[in-house]
Amino acid sequence: MDTYVMAFESTHAAMASQRALADMPGFALIPTPARISAGCGMSLMFAAASDGAAIEAARSSRDACGLAALYRRDGEAFCEVARL
Repeated sequence: MDTYVMAFESTHAAMASQRALADMPGFALIPTPARISAGCGMSLMFAAASDGAAIEAARSSRDACGLAALYRRDGEAFCEVARL
């Protein structure tokens, strides 16, 4: 399983997505990592088996549409997987 971070442009999108993703493995509300540029200081972290599974989970929050980006953690770096 890989670790993914979902970063947001608004606090509303972050809070709405928190409810939608709370059952994901490894779920946590975290400060947005300094290596990621986002309009909101809160991000969501969760685990998924693949980029496709992570994108599907992230898109389950309709409130994030157009207001979030999904990143896969790769050591200390973050690789953008999708704009949502």
